[in-house]
Amino acid sequence: MAASGPSDERGVADLDALAEDAEFFRSLVEHGSDAIVSIDEHSTIRYANRAVERVFGYAPEDIVGEKLTTIMPERFTADHFDAVDRYLDTGERQLDWNDIELPAEHADGHEVPLSITFEEHVHEGDRVFSGIMRDVSDRKAYEDTLEALQETARALMQARTPADIGDCAVGAATDVIGFPLSSLYRYDDATDVLRPGVQSEAAADLFDDPPTLSEGSLAWRAFQSGEPLEYHADDDRDLPVHRPDGPVDAEYAVPLGDHGVLLVADTDAAAFDDQTRHLVRILAANTEAALGRAEREAERERQNERLERFASIVSHDLRDPLQSARATAALAKAGDEEALDDLEDVIDRMEDLVEDVLTLAKQGQAVGETERVALASVAADAWSTAGAEDATLVVDDDLPALQADEERLRTLLENLFRNAVEHGSTNPDSQAHQDAVEHGGSDVTVTLEPLADRSGFAVVDDGDGFGDADTEKLFEYGYTTSSGGTGFGLSIVRDIVTAHGWTIHATDDEDSERAGARFDVHTR
Repeated sequence: MAASGPSDERGVADLDALAEDAEFFRSLVEHGSDAIVSIDEHSTIRYANRAVERVFGYAPEDIVGEKLTTIMPERFTADHFDAVDRYLDTGERQLDWNDIELPAEHADGHEVPLSITFEEHVHEGDRVFSGIMRDVSDRKAYEDTLEALQETARALMQARTPADIGDCAVGAATDVIGFPLSSLYRYDDATDVLRPGVQSEAAADLFDDPPTLSEGSLAWRAFQSGEPLEYHADDDRDLPVHRPDGPVDAEYAVPLGDHGVLLVADTDAAAFDDQTRHLVRILAANTEAALGRAEREAERERQNERLERFASIVSHDLRDPLQSARATAALAKAGDEEALDDLEDVIDRMEDLVEDVLTLAKQGQAVGETERVALASVAADAWSTAGAEDATLVVDDDLPALQADEERLRTLLENLFRNAVEHGSTNPDSQAHQDAVEHGGSDVTVTLEPLADRSGFAVVDDGDGFGDADTEKLFEYGYTTSSGGTGFGLSIVRDIVTAHGWTIHATDDEDSERAGARFDVHTR
């Protein structure tokens, strides 16, 4: 036997290396994450790797020997065979073979979106076609969600009110992104907290009484920082949620600029990934833009309404006194000296109208910078201007401090006080008036007190109440029950209340011994 030389040893080593390389690539194909299926010219499956079971639900050995149509939706069967026959006859490809998207049919009947690259090669003398198939379900779901969020963005920009915008945003967080526990919190600058606005049905069921969120909470920190923050139950970071011992294991808070925070939560601690966070941030950005647009449009509508009312005031309310003044002046020129007194009254009324119109123009603007103000102190200043010698102001010792524009708040109180003084004792024959005079007291007593639930304050008098006045129209421009009134005082009050984001309600104080007029101002 001839001895083997160095060249023979190298040849054996090369063969061993080649065998190892072949085994390596065979293992790579067999255990790869993409499904690989090879068919012959008759569309019979000749090979399937292990990933086929994960993608299609079939064990590889169960589909080898079967037609490719086993994993193909029926509606594509005829076209597939036509395309294969045409390619074998003409070499003409009906489709691009690189990264084409087609659906496959899973063993349980549902369709699986695939990205497929086709290859052709010869094996043991036969033409073989292989498809490298990647399940792109997650990518397709993400793209579908992005498309749905585009629809949501259009709906958000069409919504007119913050409540409608909140409904749309929370609905999208729940139905489009997939978080049943979703909430939108609005910032209340009067009390410097985040208040619950809109909640999903599941969130409302979980929290019967949705909390107000403030300093120290996850949502507040996100709002203050302007950056999204995330909470996980197993996270050691100091990022508290409302109920750390509750069922929520993960929460994501995304700020909405100055408007508030969008919160999404899940009972699964692993609920958030990069794509999910990105989707929530997209929804939050669109919601923020919609809230800003709604505020701007509401302000434009208020400005247009004020312009129309000013035009009405100038054309009607000021024109009538002018005509009366001319007529009265003519009488005075004719020698009727008493007409001069009437003329003075007309001029006084015109002066009142001009002052109220100027006040309306000023109070219709957005509030300036707000600060914490002592309501009792502002009330004392307002009473010094609007009060009367025969009237009394009683200020409750437990009044809350408010986040407000101090100058505008003073104007609000001045008008409410003036209304109480002027209308609280309009009937000198009333029992309230007679009782006050008989006991040597003031003609009308005005009380400033906190609301029972501490959500604001009330201005109450002990006069005759609203009588036949329509409380639904009290805040309308020009509405008055007094022949000498301009009908603008309570309109100014309403404008200031609205500019602060508050609400006001007028009612007779029937549940009190005072039995007079009552104005409840809710500041939160």
